[in-house]
Amino acid sequence: VARMAEIARHGRGFVYLISRLGVTGMQETVAAALPASIATLRGVCTLPICVGFGISTPAQAREVGALADGVIVGSALVRAAESSVEDALTLVRELRAALDEVRSSPARSTSIGSRAP
Repeated sequence: VARMAEIARHGRGFVYLISRLGVTGMQETVAAALPASIATLRGVCTLPICVGFGISTPAQAREVGALADGVIVGSALVRAAESSVEDALTLVRELRAALDEVRSSPARSTSIGSRAP
């Protein structure tokens, strides 16, 4: 928590929170500890929180977008762009649509896989 507070004190714009410990790249699931990590960071930070590291599908973006202020996707876009520009654009559109669903929802999630009452 002290490290998070120190980073938040010096940060500008937004804080990039890694979604999991370990190697970067596409993952099959969102880390179960992510909601607690975001809650802890929110307790010491007023900056927007953007989460990245292992987010690769629209479903994952939707889950994380319900918890965080922003979602960062890297490896999945690189992989799609290696296939074709159209594949990359399709993935971006799908990610945007998933995040738009979250933003238009009247309730935001409080944990992975659950909705706030």
